[in-house]
Amino acid sequence: MGESKYPGCIDNSSLLREDGRLRKNVVEELDYVIVPSAAWEKLSAFFGVAANQQPIERKVIKHGVYSKSCKIELYLMDFNLGLLCQPGHAITQEFSRTDQIGYVHWKIRKLFKIDPSRETRVWNRFMSNTYEQLGDHDNTVQEASLYQGQVILLEVREKDGGWTRKKDSSGGYTESDLAQYRREETPQGEKMVSVMEGLHGDFATFLQQRETEYKQQEEMLSDSFNRFVYQAKVRFGEEEKSLNERQEELNERDRVLRQLENDYQQRSDALEEEWKKLNEEKVDFNKNCMEKEEQFRKERQEFREMCETREKDLDDKKQEIEKREEELETEKRQMLEVNKIQSNKIKLDVGGNLFSTSMTTLTKEADSMLAVMFSGRHPLKTDDDGSYFIDRDGTHFRYVLNYLRDGGVKEGTLPTDAQILKEIRNEAEYYQLEGLGKTIDDMRANLGDETEED
Repeated sequence: MGESKYPGCIDNSSLLREDGRLRKNVVEELDYVIVPSAAWEKLSAFFGVAANQQPIERKVIKHGVYSKSCKIELYLMDFNLGLLCQPGHAITQEFSRTDQIGYVHWKIRKLFKIDPSRETRVWNRFMSNTYEQLGDHDNTVQEASLYQGQVILLEVREKDGGWTRKKDSSGGYTESDLAQYRREETPQGEKMVSVMEGLHGDFATFLQQRETEYKQQEEMLSDSFNRFVYQAKVRFGEEEKSLNERQEELNERDRVLRQLENDYQQRSDALEEEWKKLNEEKVDFNKNCMEKEEQFRKERQEFREMCETREKDLDDKKQEIEKREEELETEKRQMLEVNKIQSNKIKLDVGGNLFSTSMTTLTKEADSMLAVMFSGRHPLKTDDDGSYFIDRDGTHFRYVLNYLRDGGVKEGTLPTDAQILKEIRNEAEYYQLEGLGKTIDDMRANLGDETEED
């Protein structure tokens, strides 16, 4: 009976990165094969699994927007889990898109070792100060529209009964409330023991079948070897006859080559005499060429210097003309802008403060309230002096106008006082000027003015 070759235990280390996660761009049927869980249990029980390795379990999910189809969820989603009171300290964990929000909630409590009697809530953080409570714990990760790298924070009820986010006073969950979402992992060893008992009887039958197959393969190999030896003898005889014929042909060629060699030597002597004559003619020809070349070089140098001088003069004139054209074009644009501003001058009364500006300035940001107000789509009333009244504090309106006129915030044009910046931020929000609001938020962050915006 042939000796059975044991392929070794199942080793998935080539599919994993150093941190234990599945590496990117693996190809099915080339790098890995998907098998059902029942097949995995039998294979792992029979062949064994490499030390310190856990099964790479994946679930079947529905994929698609309008037309749903089932596929294997090869790569899990990474979430950054943390506490609301310590958002900078996060732990990255993998979750399936079919996992429920309740399981995510329970997992965070377990990671941060929260007291089972304390109530907690989970929040989805979009930006540094924008949160959404994940209240429906039966929703899956996919149904909750969570994305890769999402920040999910756990809020723990204070000992005095209040919440950190005081604007939302809804109830929380204790350890017992999340018991239905709790998930225990079954050790791989226990699975292998249960499957091993079922495979005990199948192993003897497997070995008997393999013995019969090896005997049949041994007989087939013996017949094939005998046929190979006979065919090799016949082939070697034919090759020997062919080599003898080839040797006779080479001898004949050798005789012809010696005759050709004598003819070649005679022709070589004649060519040598002719070559000497050609060399003498070549020396005379080269001498004449050198004289002609030196003359041509001098004439070409003179012509090149003349062309460079003319080209330089033309470049200077061209640069002067282009400079004049740029100055005229700049002057033309400036005059057009001045005429445009003068033709649509508008007077504003902001909280009793009068401001003069243009339609072009007010409609520069199309999504702002001022652009909508003066777009012509809405009728506006003017005061007796022809001004448009806006019921806002006009103290900081000049910063709004300067932002629109300059197309942004110039360095040093805004005050550095945190309270004044906050008031200007409110005006930017009212007039729906996102660019101005973002610039002020960045300045306030640099000044250390930390506020929470819901």
